[in-house]
Amino acid sequence: MIEVKDILYSTIEGIGKEKIRSDVSSNIELSQKYIDIIMCECISKLAQIDSNANNNEEIIATLSEALLHFMLTVCTLPSERKIHVDRLTLDVVIPNLQTLKRKPVRSIIVQIIKDKKDFHRISQLELLQPNYKNIWLLCVKPLSVKKYTIYGVFTNTDIYNSYSKMIIDINDFLEEAGDKSFRFIH
Repeated sequence: MIEVKDILYSTIEGIGKEKIRSDVSSNIELSQKYIDIIMCECISKLAQIDSNANNNEEIIATLSEALLHFMLTVCTLPSERKIHVDRLTLDVVIPNLQTLKRKPVRSIIVQIIKDKKDFHRISQLELLQPNYKNIWLLCVKPLSVKKYTIYGVFTNTDIYNSYSKMIIDINDFLEEAGDKSFRFIH
């Protein structure tokens, strides 16, 4: 399998990790621009290595997840990643598992849909997050569910939210929820 993270981080280094951090910490709206640029460059590099990479849902989902983790870090947004609760693995919890358990209305679960088995586990998330709109799904291919908040990597419709806007939406959610988590400024 292609080393997606190597391609991602070489692309980030090419732009300048500190430049990205500085720009988005002064203006969170710039995260959308950087996500678009980085995704475009990475997908182009992946296509040069493997002509089927653009159509490989798992590769693109892995790239999207790694970039999401990077952007959460540089934007200093509170999150916990790869959390295990019972037999379920949560990809990202905003701001943290403790808030999810105590006040689910002030928390988001972001789940990355890489394949059909991920899709079939979505309903289990409802046991932890009863507010369906606070279950955010990141997918490469369109999903046929409507009750969750869905972000598409390749969006050409008004049905899905654009993946490149996810960081802005997370920041807005945290502000609306009154999150006061300590954030490191680099």
